[in-house]
Amino acid sequence: MPSQKRENERKEKQLKSEQKTKTVIWVVLALVVFALIIMRICEVDFKSVKNRFFDENGRLTFSMTTNDDAYPYTLSSSGGIKVEPIGDKLSILNDSTLSVINPSDAKVLYTFTHGYANPVIRYAGNYFCIIDQGGMRLRLDRANKNVFETKTDSPIVCADVAKNGNIVYVTKSVNGKSSINVINSTLKKLMTFDVSEGYVVYCAIDSSGKKLAYASVDSKNATLVTTVNTMNIGDDEPRGSFEFKNSSLLDLHYSTSSELYYVSSGGVSVIKNQKKVYETFKEGSVNTVCFNYTNDNELVYVYSKYTSSNENELVYINSAGRVKTEINLKQKPKYISATNDICVLFPDKIVTYSMTKGEVKQSYKCDDSVTSVNKISTKIFISRHKLIDVIN
Repeated sequence: MPSQKRENERKEKQLKSEQKTKTVIWVVLALVVFALIIMRICEVDFKSVKNRFFDENGRLTFSMTTNDDAYPYTLSSSGGIKVEPIGDKLSILNDSTLSVINPSDAKVLYTFTHGYANPVIRYAGNYFCIIDQGGMRLRLDRANKNVFETKTDSPIVCADVAKNGNIVYVTKSVNGKSSINVINSTLKKLMTFDVSEGYVVYCAIDSSGKKLAYASVDSKNATLVTTVNTMNIGDDEPRGSFEFKNSSLLDLHYSTSSELYYVSSGGVSVIKNQKKVYETFKEGSVNTVCFNYTNDNELVYVYSKYTSSNENELVYINSAGRVKTEINLKQKPKYISATNDICVLFPDKIVTYSMTKGEVKQSYKCDDSVTSVNKISTKIFISRHKLIDVIN
């Protein structure tokens, strides 16, 4: 019967398909077994193979090779050097120029002479903003080109930049107080807000460019008080206001759109959702030694319990203000940075630590001329005098 014939043909076709699938599976299994045998014969460390492509947190990474002949890289000036990674590139600011280099071969990808008397730089994503602090010039750049440079009507006090290119900057207003200004990457003014109380010394903008915070200093009852105010761009007044005493503000930094680090000379707090404060280290309880931020905008922080103490604690503080990793340091560090590892510069050595476990991963000898360390991929880049060098 025709129907029976069609059924038999269907079953025969299905059987051939199953046999073909089994053949493919066996070929793949054979290749896997063959690869395992070859790796065993060659005594390949499977863990090291995995670690070549993934960091300890399971995030995909890569292993950089560098051209040794390209280093040390010589700078035009040794004054005011600030070295920071921008993604997988390296930015170098000094008192006359800013350069972005490819760390693998030290090839200059972008450079310019800024001409600022007191350059201060802030980074976010592929954007960086440079102001002439105390002057009246401000510019926005990407890693490979200038976006704009503009002149303000009053001296600039501070600034910050978001990942979308929005900039918040503070100027000294005509009445002697301060003015908060927000512009976007096309120089369109998004907000102007005059501050009538205190003198604004720091500002911050979240990564989305929608929220901002500013800190003002004023005298109350013969005591200097720092007040942090939080706002949405476009607001007519602050949404939250928080007072801090007993120490001096060192930095404001958004880790997420709702969480803001307050780092002072005597403590660390996190302002959450613009309305409440979590004190990681209460004001005046510790002495800040140095700090920096991870690629995820979380805080690595070194403190001592006494001003002259050589016993220091290094802590990794997440965006909620919780201490996730704590490492005891027997020496006082000069500098700290954090990418996939925490790099700590001491007067006589450089030590890298696991971000999550706190264990020592690598240690290198150095002298006191080294001023900063930054790790990109598997390489550590150091600055000293007019030179940038690499540790393999």
